[in-house]
Amino acid sequence: MEHEIQELIDDWKQRVNDHQKANYALAIKHNKYHYWIGMPAILFAAVAGATLLVEVVEPRMRIAVGIVGIIAAILAGIQTFYSRAKKAEHHRFVASQLVHVRREVEIFERFVPDNISEREQRIREIDEKIPNVEDDDLPINELAGIRKWPWILLSFSGVFMLILLLVLGYTWSEQIPGTKHSTVAGVKESVQQGTETWELDARDPLVKQRIILINTLINEITTQKVITLLAYLNEKDNVAPITIYLSSTGGNTKDGYAIVQAIQESDSLVNTVALGDCYSACLNILISGTGARKIAPNSRVMIHTHSYPYDDDPHSSSSILYEREWEFFREYSDIPLDWINREEKLHYLSPEQAITYQLVDEILK
Repeated sequence: MEHEIQELIDDWKQRVNDHQKANYALAIKHNKYHYWIGMPAILFAAVAGATLLVEVVEPRMRIAVGIVGIIAAILAGIQTFYSRAKKAEHHRFVASQLVHVRREVEIFERFVPDNISEREQRIREIDEKIPNVEDDDLPINELAGIRKWPWILLSFSGVFMLILLLVLGYTWSEQIPGTKHSTVAGVKESVQQGTETWELDARDPLVKQRIILINTLINEITTQKVITLLAYLNEKDNVAPITIYLSSTGGNTKDGYAIVQAIQESDSLVNTVALGDCYSACLNILISGTGARKIAPNSRVMIHTHSYPYDDDPHSSSSILYEREWEFFREYSDIPLDWINREEKLHYLSPEQAITYQLVDEILK
């Protein structure tokens, strides 16, 4: 074998080996970039999505989630337009082509044609294949150059949207009360039942003065409203007293006792004031105040005992309800206990009588 041919074959092998190593290294590099960009994008998108599933989200948290979502979108855009995975696949394909070229070089080295013209023809064919394989990198490089403009545009757009979101979010949070869509002591701020809705508004003058008004039937919405306000006001200040103004004809006994329990659990003293008629469950709330219990001169209160059928089972619902009502009025008042019997009766009392039976402490002047 001629010396020049051997040098040519050695040069071919070296070039093929260098290009093969370079393409495999580039494929690994592009794969790493692909995962480095893709994994944070997935993580940020998952965090944003999971946060939006939370029923109550504080405004500033929503702003943070929006920023995380924008970042995830930017990373996903970079991953799409920069095509790291496609580049890695291209370099693996080029490296696989070089394996076939190496095989042709080895076959030529083993079986060098004796015919000069045939030998020169084979040399030209192999020699042309190596530059062709190398030139396959050019279209991808050119394509990457062409794709730089959307990547740059996407980056500028993402930064612009991020700044815009921060500005709008700051303005938005300033316009929304700090308590809106927040939780206080684990109690929801928004209460909704059917078509009726009540929302806590920290800017409400009554809320600022630590006043709670009950002027409707005692029901589930009223109960949740009062408990929410008690929790919120205790969270804001558990020393200053809270005042509940009452004007209601009563309602659900169970809901009334729930409010009574919430008053008893309040760290702040709870004053109760009857401004109008205060009957049944409303009276239970009035006399359970832990601070001053007052009544307006023109107000009337009514003790409404219920009909509890007598049975021999002390654990029956009838016996339990009767016992609870009897114990409640014995603890919070000085009314004749025979008023609390198993027959339904109504006892209307004037402000003076309410004081006599220790239902309230004083009459408003």
